[in-house]
Amino acid sequence: MENDFKPVVGHRFQFRTQPTEWWNGIIEGEVLIVDAPNRLSYTFASGEKHTVTWTLQVLGNGKVNLHLEQTGFSNAQGLEGAKYGWTTWCGELEKVLEQ
Repeated sequence: MENDFKPVVGHRFQFRTQPTEWWNGIIEGEVLIVDAPNRLSYTFASGEKHTVTWTLQVLGNGKVNLHLEQTGFSNAQGLEGAKYGWTTWCGELEKVLEQ
């Protein structure tokens, strides 16, 4: 996605991608927490406003756990859309990590 994200608390940004017939392709956000390299949290608004938090946890032996949490859903349709989107995007992240 194209974006103007900066890991600075208070920074407002957009993630932009191809629109669909159901969505304009724009996600508005604001950085809430930057605790490098442990935690990053930001608002995520495309319709309703959610909070997304990424947390890294060192497990030892060269392993790290990456946890994604998105909160603030008011309906099942939004939750299902997020599941689809994150599954797709995380699959792309997995490809990058394998390289």
